[in-house]
Amino acid sequence: MDIKKSHQWNFVFEAMPALFHGQTDGFVKFVDKDGVKFLKFYWDHMGDKLPEGKRVSAPGLAIEKDQINAKTQLITITLPSPKEDGDAYFIGLIPRPERRFAMVRFYNSTMFVLIRKDDVDQPHRTSFGEVTPKGNYHERGIGLTPTKQDFKRIIKNRLERKK
Repeated sequence: MDIKKSHQWNFVFEAMPALFHGQTDGFVKFVDKDGVKFLKFYWDHMGDKLPEGKRVSAPGLAIEKDQINAKTQLITITLPSPKEDGDAYFIGLIPRPERRFAMVRFYNSTMFVLIRKDDVDQPHRTSFGEVTPKGNYHERGIGLTPTKQDFKRIIKNRLERKK
């Protein structure tokens, strides 16, 4: 947890990788059962660990599920409007069944984000990328329009290219 960063940044890059990558099957089960209520619990939990001035409420926090094909599901999380550089607009989650070899767990699920990036020389100051299980961000593109439709379209295109 980085108390110098925003509430939103900590939720996206600290809490979500641990929740989603750490227990993918459990995460999907809780999203199916409680939806936004489940996410709001962890949003508030992250806020409790931050200094008073960094805490924010979660207006606009929403979740949506789309079935891309028989084996692939896309969970899209809409976040409150970004207030600082590095805050995310959306999170896109592609859960896949956990795979293990002996005691080793292979991370095969994917987490995409669209973040606000103030130093981008594009009309839309955004950056699209993937977040690893350890919360590291790997940029995959810049300048994407910050709309949910465009975010989903880019994720679906990336999945198509991987086939």
